[in-house]
Amino acid sequence: MTTNNADLNGGLAKSLGLVRLCLYGVGTIIGAGIYSVIGPAAAAAGDSIWLSFLVAAVISAFSGLSYAEIASALPGAGAEHNFLRKTFPAIPALAFTVGLFIAVHGAATLATVALTFGNYAQPFLPFSAVIVALTLMGVATAVNVAGIGKASFVSAGLTIVQVACLIGFAAIAISSGNRGLPDITAWSDNLDGMLQGAAILFFIYSGYEHMASLSEEAKRPDRDLWRAFMIALVATTVIYLLVILGVLSLVNADSLARSESPLADAARQLGGSFGIIIVAAALMATANAVLSASLSGSRLLFGMARDGDLPRLLARTRGTNKSPWVGALAFLAVACGFAAVGEIEFVASLSSLGVTLVFAAINSAVIVLRYTQPNLARPFRLPSIGNIPPTAVLGIVTSLLLAAQYDWAVYTTFAAVFLVGAIPYVFIRRSQRLPKRTDARQQ
Repeated sequence: MTTNNADLNGGLAKSLGLVRLCLYGVGTIIGAGIYSVIGPAAAAAGDSIWLSFLVAAVISAFSGLSYAEIASALPGAGAEHNFLRKTFPAIPALAFTVGLFIAVHGAATLATVALTFGNYAQPFLPFSAVIVALTLMGVATAVNVAGIGKASFVSAGLTIVQVACLIGFAAIAISSGNRGLPDITAWSDNLDGMLQGAAILFFIYSGYEHMASLSEEAKRPDRDLWRAFMIALVATTVIYLLVILGVLSLVNADSLARSESPLADAARQLGGSFGIIIVAAALMATANAVLSASLSGSRLLFGMARDGDLPRLLARTRGTNKSPWVGALAFLAVACGFAAVGEIEFVASLSSLGVTLVFAAINSAVIVLRYTQPNLARPFRLPSIGNIPPTAVLGIVTSLLLAAQYDWAVYTTFAAVFLVGAIPYVFIRRSQRLPKRTDARQQ
């Protein structure tokens, strides 16, 4: 393996145009979630699960708009970590904290979608879901290390096929289902459950942060990034709503809550090979999401290490593709720990908690940047009242609202993983301060 030590302070290769960015974004957002967490969300929200989808979509849209502004103005491999370092230069610990939040979220996402793949593959493979998940994550990491060009090509192909399957299923289910459209007043009897369902489903709308992590590899970040965010936002929201309406046309919420593969079970109600088609789409979608999570997670660790907040070893790249291979392996190791838990709902909740906290921070950064760097070139600029974008304010409030919807075990586990990850940062910062104090004594 050839390693570029010189690239420790350098950048990543620019190889992504608008089409690949859009396909990557859609493929990242429409990943395993639509196949994995419908069941737990239905258990919480009941027949108002469709509204949970809509609430989660609207809340994620606020943050998607903020990502479009800040990522096109401050492109960089570290994504949120990069944004917050430049927004709050006097508070480096804030950037590190949010960067670690997104790393925990990303590793939990990688584990969740890999476990979902393992569950859907059970009829075809004589291994447990955990073993299949670990194997898939290893293969995805190998493709990641091979380079972004090859990885994005694989991701684009998987995205096109699985989106076509979902749209086809939704169209047929809505037109032929015998249950009709859901009762739009069902949420009024279960508001708490509807919000809890939205908190669980928020996991499936994460993906903007993964798109941002590839901003350094965009050929024209000023022109293409914000367009890719907008296209992915609209496309995924429409597809998700069509799919859940199609599912509810075929089965009720109680059946979804009891199923380990709810979308496939709903498709089987149509007869014929529909169930097999959805299982195939689920396998492609989850494999694609695993690859996307590996790509974004490795680049986040690369950016944080290059900026001096994680060990410099994580900023090593490989060959002419400049793939951050050490970061990819480290990210894989953490995700394997999550996958070993084996509980999709719990791991998905960890992922959702991480992304709600990160979204709140990014919306805050957009507002702060309006005052601290008013002349910063913004290829995409949110409409504002005065100098404050209302959507960013709504993004902060609604993200924090969802962040309060989880069980205590989720908060405890998230905090424990964060504290473990913070240990290297403490030693790095201490070592960076020591030479300064020594120089002062010599003077």
